[in-house]
Amino acid sequence: MNDVLPTWWPEKTVACYQDLVSYRLVGASACADRITEAMAQLAVAAQAKGLEVFAEVTAAGRRFCALKPDTALYVNAVELMAEASREGRAEDVIERADWLVRHRRRAGTQVVEHAVSLLEGAETLLVHDYSSMVIRIIAELGSRRARRVVVTTGEPLGQGERVAELVAASGHSVVYIPDMSAARVIGGVDAFVTGVESFYADGSMANTVGTVMLGLLCRENDVSVIAPAECLKYDRQRTSVKDADLTARLLHPWPSGERAQRSGWRVEDHVLDAVPGELVSAYVTEAGVRDAAEIGQTARSAVARLTL
Repeated sequence: MNDVLPTWWPEKTVACYQDLVSYRLVGASACADRITEAMAQLAVAAQAKGLEVFAEVTAAGRRFCALKPDTALYVNAVELMAEASREGRAEDVIERADWLVRHRRRAGTQVVEHAVSLLEGAETLLVHDYSSMVIRIIAELGSRRARRVVVTTGEPLGQGERVAELVAASGHSVVYIPDMSAARVIGGVDAFVTGVESFYADGSMANTVGTVMLGLLCRENDVSVIAPAECLKYDRQRTSVKDADLTARLLHPWPSGERAQRSGWRVEDHVLDAVPGELVSAYVTEAGVRDAAEIGQTARSAVARLTL
C-alpha cells in the first residue's frame, strides 16, 4: 500500500503505521495498543505545531482504520481517542490513551481467566493463525501443565511458524500441519481456540481465512469452537458479518500470488472469513462465557458503558 503520510507526523506514529502495513505487527489487540499510543503521540505533535488536534487525530484514526476496515477494535479504539480530542487538548488524548490501555489490560486478563477455566480439561487444542489473545491463553494453560497443540501454517498470512514457536515456548507439544490436512488430526482435538477479528450482534464473526472450513470440520466432529475476545471487538455498526464487506486483502507480498500475477492469473488474496454464529460454540469475553445468541447483547452493553 503506497500511502504518503503527513511529513510532520512523529517518528513513532509513522513507525506504527508502517509496521501495520508490512505485517511486522500482527494481531488486532497488539495493533490496537500501538495505534492508541501512536495517536496520543500525534496529538502532542499536532498541538506543538499549532494544528487542530481534533481534526488531526480524527484524520489519523481514519487512516489507521482504513488499513483493516473490518476490524471493529480499531474503530472502537479510534473513536474513543477522537472523542477525547474534541476540546483540542493533547493532554486529554494522552489521558484517554492511558485509560484505554489499562482498561484493555484488565479486560484481557479477565478473558484469559475465563478461557483457561473453560479449557482446563482439554488435552489437545487446535490453533489457526496468530491471535495475541489465543497466545496468552495458551501460555497460561502451559504454566499449569503441558498440552498438545495442533498449529496450522495459516496461509496465506503465513504466521503458523511464529505461532508454533510461541506455543512451544509455553511448554506445549506442537503438531504443525498444513491448513488442509486438519481433517487427518481433528479426531484427537478437544477444542479449536480461534482468534476473533470482529464479532456481531447475531453471534457471527470475521476471522482469518480458513476459520470457516475449520469450524465446519469441528462441527462435523463434535469439537468445540471457542472464540475469546474482549467486548471492544464488537462491531456496533453492523448486525451480522453478512453486512460486512470483508474487503481486507493481504498487505504484504505473497510469493505464490506474485508468481500468479506474472503468469496472468487472477489473484484473490482474501484475509478474512465470514463465520456464521452457528459454528461458534462459545464466546469468552471479560463478562464471561456466552453463547452466540447472547454475545451481541452482552457486548453492546459493555461498549456502550465505555463510550458514555
